[in-house]
Amino acid sequence: MELRPVVRLTGRLPRAVTPITAWGYRVVMRTVRARVGAAIVLVLGVAACGDDDDSKSRDTESAAAGTGVTITAANIAFDPTELSVAAGETITLRNDDDVEHSFTIDDPALDAEAEGGEEATVKAPDEPGSYDFHCRYHPDQMTGTLTVK
Repeated sequence: MELRPVVRLTGRLPRAVTPITAWGYRVVMRTVRARVGAAIVLVLGVAACGDDDDSKSRDTESAAAGTGVTITAANIAFDPTELSVAAGETITLRNDDDVEHSFTIDDPALDAEAEGGEEATVKAPDEPGSYDFHCRYHPDQMTGTLTVK
């Protein structure tokens, strides 16, 4: 059986239409729509994963300077639990756990937050004194005292 093009006479240039052409057009359009949809999902996914928080880059720069002290969060505990620093000194929180931890002082409000396996930094208070710190996520298990000279 041979398929012959059918010519429509509508006053415009004639166009050949066969059942295969119409079927092929539908398949091509489905493929195009699927690819465009996938591209949109990919672009939105990449845009949603973007990080507009510049604090991590500042934290990394401070940590790279090599000044200050480091407190480690591991096994849902701080090490050491007693810190002594100069006013304004950099405190680095190194998170060796798989869960998120923070180094938080309520008054004055200081907070450094690190995902599992990451580091974050915060500046010690400018006023000398003794400050209690804790992890916002594990406040009963992770506590300590910061002494600012």
